[in-house]
Amino acid sequence: MENRVRQYAGIIHIGTVNMAMKIISYTAMDDMTIIENVSQEVEYGEEVFKTHHVSFRSLNEICRILNGFKQLLRDYDVQDVRVITTTAIREADNMLNALDQIKVRTGFKVEVVHMTKEIYYKFFGLYYHVLKGTFNFAGHAVLLVDITSGGMGLTCWQDDHLLFQQNVYLGSLRIMENFTQRQREDISFPTAAREFIHGSLAPLWANVREHDIRYIVLSGKSAVLLGKLMHIEPQNGATLIRPQMFRDFVESFHGLTPLKLMQRFKLSEGLANVLMPTFMLYYELFRTIEIDMIVLMSTTFTEGYSLYYVAEQTADPYVNHQRGLLLDLARTIAGRYLYNPDHSARVESYAAKIFQALYQRCGLAYHTGYLLRLAAILHETGKFINMRKHRVCSYELIRQTDLFSITDEEKEIVASVASYIDPYMPSEHADWVDRNPTPGLEVLISKLQAIFSLADAIDKSHTGKIKQIRAVLGDKELRLYYQSELDISLERWSFIQASRNFEEIFGITPRLLKGQV
Repeated sequence: MENRVRQYAGIIHIGTVNMAMKIISYTAMDDMTIIENVSQEVEYGEEVFKTHHVSFRSLNEICRILNGFKQLLRDYDVQDVRVITTTAIREADNMLNALDQIKVRTGFKVEVVHMTKEIYYKFFGLYYHVLKGTFNFAGHAVLLVDITSGGMGLTCWQDDHLLFQQNVYLGSLRIMENFTQRQREDISFPTAAREFIHGSLAPLWANVREHDIRYIVLSGKSAVLLGKLMHIEPQNGATLIRPQMFRDFVESFHGLTPLKLMQRFKLSEGLANVLMPTFMLYYELFRTIEIDMIVLMSTTFTEGYSLYYVAEQTADPYVNHQRGLLLDLARTIAGRYLYNPDHSARVESYAAKIFQALYQRCGLAYHTGYLLRLAAILHETGKFINMRKHRVCSYELIRQTDLFSITDEEKEIVASVASYIDPYMPSEHADWVDRNPTPGLEVLISKLQAIFSLADAIDKSHTGKIKQIRAVLGDKELRLYYQSELDISLERWSFIQASRNFEEIFGITPRLLKGQV
């Protein structure tokens, strides 16, 4: 076996409820060890959440804790450090100034993780443990409910297939910000909070009920604490709770409030303010969906991010497995808009083969091929809205859709490629999409658009005359071999048209040739 050098990294999360750091060592995903795991409950969370502003006092608290973490990293001589923040700073009106102050005062550059990515990191880590056999769901549909301070993610899967994924801005502290301190102390507060949650989540239930969900997974620190408060011990990394047991637990408070949690379990006010709405969200969920079992798993956001980071650094096959799941989910999303799945699948296949032949020589990062495939899957969704301006509609639909694991910048790339307009076709200019990407992003988009337009041209008639291709890159030309006994005049002429832009972008001449595939 090849001897792999052990690497070390520090992962720091600036959260709303606590700040946490893991120091890890690894050679691979299945050889990752947590050397240090520290966290500290913070006081700034609810204030920042309510005011959407990081005050001088809050910034002092953040920097003080970060400098403490920094000393621990020095003790272990860890040079590779990732600092990430989610809701705590993400929604602040002075976010850029806060990030600059943290950089100046601690030396740390902070990565801001948006909600879709935040929910994905947790799923990435948790699903890895599921595949490793932490719990056997026996082929039943499973719903992961991930509640953060700012939002909630619902991710459903069955038999290694993602059924749906939905994110809503209804997290623990976001619920509390809708009520004043006086209202929270009112006797009617528990009922009002439950009704508020019910009304906010009502649009989700139709989608959830389409699937026969038997298990709901809750994860993270709140889930682990729930098991402890109910005096249920975990077994083999998971804690099992019957839904009725949880309902009885909540109803035993005769109106759950943060104060009652503090009194019964000696919790801090900050923690109680997070747990109360979290438990009420769980309660509303279990009142609405009939399931067999609640499964509590300990996977936290920081652990999920750590596993993701190690997987990326070591090129673990699990990354490609995840991308397969996400591409499948994109096809489900496209299906809502009555797209042509056969045509999109062919364009995706052609584009993937062209990309595979090109990317190393033409300055394209490997992961951008995944974005290209997403664009191919989603490129005709806009026709559901408006055939005349379907590119504009596709562009906006993609930009406004939560694509699991995709950042806003990556989503802009996908949308821009999917809505590509051939500059040499004046008839298409009425469908022009007004974009303003950065110069660096524009170069990448242009390269992916050139590949996409070539792939789309090969199935211009949408009839699948060319089932598959083989791509061979030479010194000055890209040869695409196909087999077909049908008349492909339209495809050949469209290919020649798309080739003009491809040549300008890559300096390579594409050829469509009949031959062995």
